[in-house]
Amino acid sequence: MNDENLAKLGLNKASLVEKRGSEAGNTFHLESKYTDALDVYYTDEDGSKKSIIMGCYGIGISRLMGIIAEIFSDDKGLAWPESIAPFKVYLVRIGGDEAVKCADGLYDELISKGIEVLYDDRDAHPGQKFTDSELIGVPYRITISDRMINDNTYEIVERKTGQKNLLTRQQLLDKLVKL
Repeated sequence: MNDENLAKLGLNKASLVEKRGSEAGNTFHLESKYTDALDVYYTDEDGSKKSIIMGCYGIGISRLMGIIAEIFSDDKGLAWPESIAPFKVYLVRIGGDEAVKCADGLYDELISKGIEVLYDDRDAHPGQKFTDSELIGVPYRITISDRMINDNTYEIVERKTGQKNLLTRQQLLDKLVKL
């Protein structure tokens, strides 16, 4: 901050403490540039015409993304807070035709309930899908595999904590709709 701005604010540079921070937006001190140009004034208590002082601010979306990535990440990648995550569920399918059918059906059902899903239907190794899931940071990963289909279970993993649970389809739906 320059000396002129410090003086306007009535601050002493020696009393300020330097801290680390992230700039999410800017303030713009417009003073009376636009109000004078538009001939807009106010009258004070003693009847004098005075200029209106203006200012505004702007928040940078790309700056916010950087702040989110800095605060909500770990050594595996992003860990989106559910309230701002682009998807709630990262759906991973592992296996053959039965896994495809089951995953497609669950995807349709979750979407119909208003749950945003990123469906990883690539022909990639499970490890690659799990790693990508952690990197992207969607709050919940659901895995459907041939083995789990035989057991009538679905694996759900919370990205933030890594907590894993095996749930029935109804338990899974109940959990996701509540969240």
